[in-house]
Amino acid sequence: MRIAIITAMEEEMAPFRIESRITARLQVGKVIVEEAIYHGQHLILVESGIGKVNAAVAVTLLIERYKPDLIINVGSSGAFAEGLKVGDVVVATQYRYGDVDATCFGYEYGQVPQMPAKYDLDDNWLEVARQAAAEADDLPYSLDFGLILTLDSFMSESDRVEWVKSTFPSVKVSDMEGLAIVQAAAQYGIPVLAIKVVSDIAGHGGDTADSFDENLDDVAKHAAHFTDLLVQRILSSAV
Repeated sequence: MRIAIITAMEEEMAPFRIESRITARLQVGKVIVEEAIYHGQHLILVESGIGKVNAAVAVTLLIERYKPDLIINVGSSGAFAEGLKVGDVVVATQYRYGDVDATCFGYEYGQVPQMPAKYDLDDNWLEVARQAAAEADDLPYSLDFGLILTLDSFMSESDRVEWVKSTFPSVKVSDMEGLAIVQAAAQYGIPVLAIKVVSDIAGHGGDTADSFDENLDDVAKHAAHFTDLLVQRILSSAV
């Protein structure tokens, strides 16, 4: 079972690197791929760079050269749903783009022309994630499942955030890479799980950016904690 973990930023990858022995390293442009022994398990660690294009390039390189069986996208996110707070973990059940508009051609808002309007993540892998959560003792954060949006914008402006919430009422959080990873991987038939941790509350102006900066290290630790539980659950089931 070849599992790859992909993050956008060095800070998000740091907890995995700290606990890993790196056995090989490749860098192509912004993309860094490392073969690692993490808590006794072989993993592929991928740092993609920020944004949709970097993420898609990283996934393509990863799949073409390393052929993973599962990709786990881990990182920070901005909260839209009421009740979510900094440090909470959201596992994506569905992804949509929050900034694509081809509605004049009859497509849904958020739908890239000639592509699906939404991407539902694999139910079997989501069940594994639910089992990992159920078996964990006293998680140090709240855990939720639901819709995640991917946008090329950091969501600090309140008016835009309210419009997005009215357009996608069930949205939990947003990120800047997730659906690009899911969409690229889907071209190859590779499943993706996405674990996103709230680093900021969308729509709070300058406070949103400050929250992201202040909380990124702790967010990365929460993301790595649940990812470790998930990886251990997957690999123990595969034995």
